[in-house]
Amino acid sequence: MGLHSETVNAKYTALEAEMRRRLWWSLVHLDNRVSEMSDFRCSVLAPTWDCKTPANIGDFDLRPEMKHTPPNQGNITEAIFSVVRSEIADFTRYSSFWLDFTNPLLKSLARPFPKLDSSDEDELGYVEKTIQDRYLKSCNPENPLHFMTIWMARGYIAKNRLLAHYARHARASAKQSDAQRDTALGYALTLFECDTLLLTSPLTKSFLWFTMTILQFPFQAYIHVVQDLRRRPAGRLAEKGWKVMSDNYSARFTNWLGNVNPLASIISKVVLQAWEARKSALGIQDSGYVLLLIFV
Repeated sequence: MGLHSETVNAKYTALEAEMRRRLWWSLVHLDNRVSEMSDFRCSVLAPTWDCKTPANIGDFDLRPEMKHTPPNQGNITEAIFSVVRSEIADFTRYSSFWLDFTNPLLKSLARPFPKLDSSDEDELGYVEKTIQDRYLKSCNPENPLHFMTIWMARGYIAKNRLLAHYARHARASAKQSDAQRDTALGYALTLFECDTLLLTSPLTKSFLWFTMTILQFPFQAYIHVVQDLRRRPAGRLAEKGWKVMSDNYSARFTNWLGNVNPLASIISKVVLQAWEARKSALGIQDSGYVLLLIFV
């Protein structure tokens, strides 16, 4: 259908071309999440196509008779969620850490991003500042759609920071320090906290069809946190890790849409391993922690 190509999109009216862009980016997000959940490298979120991100314009600004897409508006529109999510993904597909994971042969297509400081994370710092200044600072956190956009964006960026951490240390020969491990754990916990807010806020009740699906499950956060807690049961962030993970589990699994929790048995196995390590290190009893009872 040529949804990925601006050359093809240019043959359509402004309205249809914009609908094609929105559809393409929705498919890209879906494919990426399915790949993450199945431990498969995403091949679609790559710098090999040129479809533009959805335009930041209101739906009523698009009319069938239009020949050209209106310019992006400076204010917040009803397309804000799709716009922000797609712009972060567009950054991701051109970033070096993402190409390290998905297709190193395309590394030459990675884009250089302006440096905000001298740290290893200046690429993600740049995109976070850009999204904050361009969109999030104008969002009203009491507006349900804006609330969704804010915490989706922060969770998405935290996940990318975690992936960038993996990419850096996969190449490093030296072992990670506790400080570096704490930094990565902090990213995973932020991802948890953003997901829990989206699940529990009364503002997002009308979006449960989206937030409660298996494709929004923070799988990377669960795996990273339980592995860290098993390796460092008495670490500086261990107590916070158990609480944040427990809050997320309570929010996601006790309100699951339907009677079957397909991921509960998988997650419970690795959590129990981490819990046994914590019991051994601190000499605590099962009854002292609610999370274990929930998983059992």
